[in-house]
Amino acid sequence: MVEFSASAMAEEHADLGAAMTEMITDYVRGLDDAPVCSAATPSQLTTLLHGAMPVEGISAMEVLEVLRQKIVPHATTISSPRYFGLFNPAPLPVAVWVDALCAALNQNSAAWRQSPSVSALESVVIGWLGELIGQPGTGFGTLTSGGSEANLIALKCARDRAVRQATHAGLAGTDAPIRVYASEQGHYSLRRSVDILGIGRDNLRAIDTDTCFRIRLDDLRTAIEADLARGYRPAAIVGIAGSTSTGAIDPLDALADLAAEYGIWYHVDAAYGGALAFSAAHGTLLRGIERADSVTLDPHKWLFVPFACGALLTRHGSASLRAAFDCTPEYLDEQRGDDDGGLDFFRYGQLGSRRSNVLKLWAALCRLGRRGYAEVIDRQLALTHRLATRLSTREDFEVVGEVQTAVCCTRFLPAELRDAPGPVQDEVQQRLQQRIERGGRAWLATTVLRGRRVLRINVNSVLTRAEHIDELVALLQQEAGAVLAEQSLSRLPPVLHVP
Repeated sequence: MVEFSASAMAEEHADLGAAMTEMITDYVRGLDDAPVCSAATPSQLTTLLHGAMPVEGISAMEVLEVLRQKIVPHATTISSPRYFGLFNPAPLPVAVWVDALCAALNQNSAAWRQSPSVSALESVVIGWLGELIGQPGTGFGTLTSGGSEANLIALKCARDRAVRQATHAGLAGTDAPIRVYASEQGHYSLRRSVDILGIGRDNLRAIDTDTCFRIRLDDLRTAIEADLARGYRPAAIVGIAGSTSTGAIDPLDALADLAAEYGIWYHVDAAYGGALAFSAAHGTLLRGIERADSVTLDPHKWLFVPFACGALLTRHGSASLRAAFDCTPEYLDEQRGDDDGGLDFFRYGQLGSRRSNVLKLWAALCRLGRRGYAEVIDRQLALTHRLATRLSTREDFEVVGEVQTAVCCTRFLPAELRDAPGPVQDEVQQRLQQRIERGGRAWLATTVLRGRRVLRINVNSVLTRAEHIDELVALLQQEAGAVLAEQSLSRLPPVLHVP
C-alpha cells in the first residue's frame, strides 16, 4: 500500500531523484555513440509493452526499471549530434530539470490565483520575446502548447477583426466569405485552423513560391485583387519565417507593406526561424517581423526548450487576445483589486488548464542569454552551409533551394538516374533515407518539393560539430552507392506516383 504523507513523498522523491539522475546522465553520456533510431517495428514495440494494468501497484523503482529496459533503448535519440531530422533539438539540461520542478509545483497557469509567481513570470518572459522581435512596449502575448495552437489563436484574432460579429454570432449570414493567404509552404496547422474557425479549408489560398520557396508577391497581390473582385473578404496574410520543409523565409517587410495597403491582419509564423532574431549576422532575414500584428514562436524548436512550448505575440497589447477569448466563469469571478484578472492567461487563449511552460523557457533564456543563443545559431548556420557546399561539389547530389536557416534539402541524382521517371527518382530518395535510418548512424527526413521527393537535413543538436557533417556526407555517399548496387534502376519495383 502506498503511504501518502509529506515525509513519505519526500523520501520517494529523494530516491527517485538519485535514480533518475543516473538514468538521464547515462543516456546523455552515450549520445555520441548511441544509435539514432531504434530498429524495432511498431508491432514489435506493441508486443514488448503489452500487458494488463497492474491490480496491485508496483514500486517506484520497478517503474523506473521498466523505463530503463523497454522505453529508453527504443526512443529516438533526438539529442544525438547525428540527428538531422525535424525541428527537435537537444534540450538544455537546466530546462529539463526545471521542467521537473514544474511538474512538482503543478501550477495551473491559466488563472493567476492558481499560479501567482508563474503567471507573473510569464508576463515578464513574453515581454522579453516581444523585445527580441522588435515589438513595442505595448506588445503582449501568451505561451501555447506549440505553433499549431499559436497559429489558431492568431487567425481567430484576424477572423474577429474581419467579421466583428463572428465571436458571438458566428459566420452564418456573413455577406462575404473570408480569405486567408499563405505560401504553399505554409504549415499544415493553417489548414486546420481555418477549418476549426469556420472559415473553411477552401478559403486558405496557397500562393506559389519562387525558386527559393519564398512566397511570390506578385501572385499574392493578384490573388487578393481577384478575391476582392469576386466579393471575398481578405482577412489575413501569413508570412512564413522558417518553413518546415526548406527553412525558407518569406520577404516579411514586403508582406507587411501589402497587408497595410489592403488593411489585412498580418501574421508571421516564425515557429522555427524566429530565433534568428538573436543573430546579428542573420537576423536581417527577419526584417519586417516587428510590423506583424501577431507572431508565432516555438521555443521547443531553436531555443532548445523541452517539448512542448510555443508562444503567440501580438503588438496590440492584450486587447485583441482578450476580445477574442475572454469569458469569466463564476468560480473565477472574484475581484481582489490590483488588476486581478490581468494575469489570468485563460483570457488570452482557448486553454482552461495550462502547464507552467514559462519556467523551462525562462531557465533556458537565462542560461544562454542573447549572446549564447547567437553563438549557437551562427554555428549551426555555418555547419549547414558547410553541408550544402560539400554536397554541391559532388556530381551525384544536387542541393535544392537555398540555405537560409539550418535546413538543407538535397537529392541523390547520379548520372544513371537523371533521365529516370520522377517516381523512380523519388523511390531512390526514400530508399536512401531508409537505409540511413535502419543503420542507426544518423537520421534525416524526406519531404516533397515541386512534386518530387528530396532529402531534408536539419542541423538540430547543440552537440553537432564539423566532423559530424563530414561523416554525414560520407554516409550519404556510402549508402547511396549501396542503393544502386543492391538493385539496378530497371528492376526497381512499381511505386506510387507523387502528384
